Amino acid sequence: MHRTTSHRSGGGSSRSTHRKSPPPPPPPPPRDQSKRNVRNTGILKVVAENPLVIVAVSGCFMCVTVNGLVQRLGVNPKIVEVEEVNKIAILVKLSKIEGSDGGPWELPAVYVGGKLLGGVDKVMEAHVKGEFVPMLRAAGALWL
Repeated sequence: MHRTTSHRSGGGSSRSTHRKSPPPPPPPPPRDQSKRNVRNTGILKVVAENPLVIVAVSGCFMCVTVNGLVQRLGVNPKIVEVEEVNKIAILVKLSKIEGSDGGPWELPAVYVGGKLLGGVDKVMEAHVKGEFVPMLRAAGALWL
């Protein structure tokens, strides 16, 4: 009887090690890659379907500057905000847009009529040269 009692209590005998431990919890489900791909593909669709798109990092002052300029010109751009941690992946995805000559190197990335104009430097350059407003008109972003 002593032997059976010792086995049940697991009192440090070698027999207590044969008990099965509960199975480990299942690994967390993988990140849903399909949603991420849809979201990235969605950005390409937004660029193709809107006359003026600004792809911007949340809280970026240069992005706010570009948005402020186009708003003062009377244009309501489509803004695609990305988090800083997703910036590289978005830049890679944007580089695959046809006619973008390799895509943007930095954000904000401004697309007029589905084509990459560039970052804040190119927007300001086009504006100073008097070319930005005609671009916006040609793309249908500005009617006056």
